[in-house]
Amino acid sequence: MKLPKQLWIMILLLLAFGQFATAQISVTRQKVTKDISMEVPESFIPMSQSELISKYVSSRTPIAMYTSEDRNIDLGINETSSAWAGDDLPILQAFYKANIANLFTEVEFLQEEIREIGGRTFIVFEFISKITDEESTFGGNSSISKYTYIQYTLRNNKVLLFNFTCPLRARAQWQETAQRMMESVRVRS
Repeated sequence: MKLPKQLWIMILLLLAFGQFATAQISVTRQKVTKDISMEVPESFIPMSQSELISKYVSSRTPIAMYTSEDRNIDLGINETSSAWAGDDLPILQAFYKANIANLFTEVEFLQEEIREIGGRTFIVFEFISKITDEESTFGGNSSISKYTYIQYTLRNNKVLLFNFTCPLRARAQWQETAQRMMESVRVRS
C-alpha cells in the first residue's frame, strides 16, 4: 500500500517534533553567589532589571533571576526578609503549601515532600497551577496554566527559595531539566 505524500510529510514532522520535545537541555553549573551554586540551562540569561520589575512585584530584589531567550521560562533564587526561628520544616511546609494554594484558582500538587539535597534539607513542591480571569477583556473566561518546581531551605534563620516556572505546554520539555537543576543546588552555610 502506497501512502500519500502529505501523510509521509506529517509522519516526518511528528518524528522530528518528538525528538525536539524530548531533547536533552544542556545545563552548566553557575556560581550564583559565593555560597550558592546550581546547574542552569546554558541558553538562560540573567533577567534585566526592567523585566524583573514588569514580571515580579516584590519589595526585595531576588538573589538571581534567569530567563529563557523567549522570556517564557524563569528560574529564580530569592531569600525572605523575615526571620524563621527554629528548624521546624513541617510547619514551614504547611505554611508555604497554604500560601501556594491561595495564589491560584486551581493547584494540582505533583510532589510535596521534605528531603535532603546536597547535604541540606529542603521542602519541595512541584505543581501545576491555573489562574482564571472570569472578567476578561472580551467577556469570556481566560486562564493561564503553569508548571512550577519550587524548593525552600533554611539558612541563617532566613528562607532561601529556588523557583522554576514555565507555561504548562512546555512541561514535557522542561520537567526533567527542572528536577535536575533543583537536585544540583548546593548551599554553603
